[in-house]
Amino acid sequence: MTLGLVHDVLLGICLLGTWLVLGFHAVLTVAGYLYSREAARGARQEREPEEWPGVSILVPAHNEEIVMAGTIESLLHLDYPRDRMEIIVIDDSSTDRTRRVIEHLMATDRRVKLVAVPPGLGGKGKSHALNLALLHASHELLAVYDADNSPEPMSLRYLVAELIGDERLAAAVGKVRTLNRATNFLTRCINIEFISFQWVVQAGRWRLFGLASLPGTNYVIRREALERAGGWDPTAIADDAELTVRLSQEGHRIKFVPYAVTWEPEPQHWGVWLRQRLRWARGGTYVVRKFLPRVGRLRRRDLFLEVMHLVTIYHFFFVILILSDLILVSGLIARFRVGAMDNPLMVLWALAFALFLLELAIALAIEREHTPLNLLVAAVMYFTYCQVWIYVCARAHYLDVVRQEKLRWEKTVRVPEPGRGTVAS
Repeated sequence: MTLGLVHDVLLGICLLGTWLVLGFHAVLTVAGYLYSREAARGARQEREPEEWPGVSILVPAHNEEIVMAGTIESLLHLDYPRDRMEIIVIDDSSTDRTRRVIEHLMATDRRVKLVAVPPGLGGKGKSHALNLALLHASHELLAVYDADNSPEPMSLRYLVAELIGDERLAAAVGKVRTLNRATNFLTRCINIEFISFQWVVQAGRWRLFGLASLPGTNYVIRREALERAGGWDPTAIADDAELTVRLSQEGHRIKFVPYAVTWEPEPQHWGVWLRQRLRWARGGTYVVRKFLPRVGRLRRRDLFLEVMHLVTIYHFFFVILILSDLILVSGLIARFRVGAMDNPLMVLWALAFALFLLELAIALAIEREHTPLNLLVAAVMYFTYCQVWIYVCARAHYLDVVRQEKLRWEKTVRVPEPGRGTVAS
């Protein structure tokens, strides 16, 4: 086999893999758009049960002084019956004023409760904190919010109503929006990524397969289903992905409810973003290693699809990005050597790039954020933001496989947002 033939075969494999991923996401994009129309009608329907069930809202917090007051105040303003809701905040051995903020708000509203983890016993991660909170929860429905969230007033009602209306559901998950999306290029990219993920992957998979993943925040889960699955895995640093797979293993369903919205600030600096995404990548690969060996023996379609979704994000997409770059470079080299404007490689790469942008544009249009600036950012982010994912995945695999470094929880550094509540000393 000649070197030229080997080159052509490898490029053919690159193109096939790239187009398979893009084609599948194109199908998901269409399904997500259809679901957005259905969800818009669902949000307008009356959802008033005879009696709203009790809900325990769990908020893990470790050194969250900057954002804690604003989050608790947002939760207290949820449009849900006061006597059917409790807010359990877990002070996970904070060394700042987090506990003082919680205690101040406890004095103003009896619905706020504190679970204080003593020094030396905390700081073991979100899953550990949530398992502790579960021991103090009074109700059969559990809602989880991160310590920097501002849920919209109706979000909890929407999530609970979905669970009441369908006994097959173990959990209902809402949508997460980027509060500081206009701050800089990075936050604009994160905003586009989140919108795309939720309307393509979450909404598309729900529309096609009746399948969605737990996010880290803004979801309600049945206590019975959670306890049957074994609670939160304290060794998992991606608690949402790991629990999603175990719920699927038990045959439970999770529904995406896009009109239940929470807002949260995202990292504004690349260093913070890299540490956060490295934690996500290592947490995702942990879940893959834990469940992939069982895939051949799995009978549940949902479990298989969820595990393969994680493989796609943390393994296949990483490879596809590299292959796409190789196609682009090979096409540019071939064009300069041959001097042809209609080089097949460049045409195929350009078509793939156009499809990528079209998928993002449709997701942005669903959210009514298809502004010229956002579309420009979407075009640029492939060559910048997306490429950094190669480093993130490579670094995660290096730490896991080569150095075999132990997984440990590392919280995201918070940034104070204008308008969020604070408590004076």
